[in-house]
Amino acid sequence: MTADAVVVYAEPSPVGHRALRWAAAEARRRRTALHIALPGRAPVDDSSGRAAFADALAAVRNAAPGLAVLEHSRTPLIDTLQTLSADAAIVVVPATLDDLAAVVTRSYAAVAVVPRVTPSPEAEHGPVMLAVAPWTPEHVVELAFEMASQLRVSLLAVRAWTDPVLDLGRLRPERIAEWDRTEQRVHRELDMSLSAWRVIHPNVAVQVATVQDSASELLVTFSHRARLLVLGRSTRGTLLGGIAESPMTALLRAARCPILVVPPDGPPRTTWLPSRERGWAFTAW
Repeated sequence: MTADAVVVYAEPSPVGHRALRWAAAEARRRRTALHIALPGRAPVDDSSGRAAFADALAAVRNAAPGLAVLEHSRTPLIDTLQTLSADAAIVVVPATLDDLAAVVTRSYAAVAVVPRVTPSPEAEHGPVMLAVAPWTPEHVVELAFEMASQLRVSLLAVRAWTDPVLDLGRLRPERIAEWDRTEQRVHRELDMSLSAWRVIHPNVAVQVATVQDSASELLVTFSHRARLLVLGRSTRGTLLGGIAESPMTALLRAARCPILVVPPDGPPRTTWLPSRERGWAFTAW
């Protein structure tokens, strides 16, 4: 395994080929090798394995001629991607992957999920969108700024907030001032979380948006115009994620731009309960 390589799952589908091309372009930008995880149980030394690898290699060569490419055909797929992620810079998968939630939850590296649909031409010059929650760690914010700087695009920081008491549909006149104060507080918190990185990356133009809305629905809407969406991984544990699908999983499948899911520092969670401090957070993401 090449250190800091890009790993991609080569699903034999149009979305899978888009994921291959995206991963190849990312490996070329990072000046590192591309590792391809093949589907199915066929090793590369039989006819079906060779055909799958040749198909994947052709897609990569079209996107990035001369890129160093290595293949991995161990099974099962989730274990293969988790093993490769330990030394990878990023793992790239299509949004159609059946075990998407498990791959994202178990990866040691950031996971890029390539959308089902082809992004619009305008999105190619769109901003890097950063989804910010009260629990978002600094290394997620740092990565979003770095990506925006390297891609030479602006950064759009988005914070969704909800308060059932201040629901706009039932807002009485006497509560308007309270709603305004809440919105201003959320906006200040968002500005403060970005302040240090604005100084470190003065070349990145920054916009902020605070909206009273469901986080998943808001991000899907904004994803139509974004080059990339960066967010921190949910604090849901593995077992809880298997019982009830996280709103993040629905977002990963519905978004119109690639999503980069950044894991927390340290190994992935294996317990089924979130921490007490962040117990509320998985309901928002």
